[in-house]
Amino acid sequence: MKRLLFIVAFLTIGIFARSQMECRSFSYRQDLLKRSPEMAGVLQAIELFTKNLKDSKSATTNGGGSLGESLTPITIPVVVHVLYNSSQQNLSDAQVRSQLDILNNDYRRQNPDTGRTPEIFRQFAADCGIQFELAKTDPLGYATTGIIHKHTEILAFNIEDGIKFSKTGGDDAWDRDNYLNIWVGSLENGILGYSSVVGCHKENDGIVVQFNAFGTFGTAQAPFNGGRTTTHELGHWLNLIHTWGDAFCGNDLVDDTPPQQSCHRGCPGGTQISCGNAPYGDMYMNYMDFTDDACMNIFTHGQRDRMLALFAPGGPRYNLLFSTALTAVPKPLPENSQQDNSQAALQVFPNPATNMISVEIPNSTQVGSTLEIFDGMGLKVLTTTIDGRQQQVNIESLRSGIYFIVVVDGRTRTSFKLIKI
Repeated sequence: MKRLLFIVAFLTIGIFARSQMECRSFSYRQDLLKRSPEMAGVLQAIELFTKNLKDSKSATTNGGGSLGESLTPITIPVVVHVLYNSSQQNLSDAQVRSQLDILNNDYRRQNPDTGRTPEIFRQFAADCGIQFELAKTDPLGYATTGIIHKHTEILAFNIEDGIKFSKTGGDDAWDRDNYLNIWVGSLENGILGYSSVVGCHKENDGIVVQFNAFGTFGTAQAPFNGGRTTTHELGHWLNLIHTWGDAFCGNDLVDDTPPQQSCHRGCPGGTQISCGNAPYGDMYMNYMDFTDDACMNIFTHGQRDRMLALFAPGGPRYNLLFSTALTAVPKPLPENSQQDNSQAALQVFPNPATNMISVEIPNSTQVGSTLEIFDGMGLKVLTTTIDGRQQQVNIESLRSGIYFIVVVDGRTRTSFKLIKI
């Protein structure tokens, strides 16, 4: 339906209504290109790689057809960084897992609302063959839930990536060659979320989502309580462009999405004709439009092939295929992790505790170090960065039981037993 153009014109023209809650990935991309003009060449090279791969069909297993034929699903290890200023913003692990369920349904075309895809577009609907799973080992090789809960003094983050760095109140990324980083927190000025640009610096790689647009319950609020904001932002992370090409009747570089005048909001109905796209009309139910969560339900074959190109040999996300974050045997806990409270240099109160605890750090040199909490089976259930001599930690999401708090300062590991009730 649209000619695949080898251009990056979509980088220079855009339509955004900033007064509304929306994705800011296009703005983020434009700001990045202003700060780092050399990124234009990087993006151009990725477009050339994607186009050549599509033309040669070299990613298929049977020597022909599209990139998605005879597909072996790709499973991507995920780490979710939950940044909270108030306890109400601290998402439960169950809420985080609800978001992973949505992603796996949406990217495998197993979402229960596939029947809402208009009949005329169902021929284009695709199982993208991409799955997501919370990481089982962290970058140091220890067991993890794949979820980090960290308190921040920042009231709201913007698209300047402060949420991605501990030094600016956020949390540092895990290596993007082994993990997909998702940051969840309070975002300012109507930002629902944004994605990094494929090919950017490692420490910036990942997506950012507003805390009340993540998952399907808890802090999630209608009309963004269906988990589709994260589905949308991950589409950008996988090199998709908004369906209107970020321009008036623009080009999203996908053949089987109709040209479209601009974004849609709310829940449109019927056939919306624009840009000469009769008889199909706009594909406003596509995950890469701006419609409400309840009205998004489709990725196309062309979008799938564009995403999968990133994982072909030589592609910018190829290394993720070799991550061991889901399969490696975790390292054993440090020998002193189960020492008695009387032997520990830390002080923790209250103990037993229900919701919040204060951890007294004995040495100022440990400020900036990592505080980890392990359950009785040795599974790491929480990680945060120490930002003061008295660290506040929210343990509300933990089940009742015995835990071990471990402070890692690069040289030693100091531990303390905690009872959660």
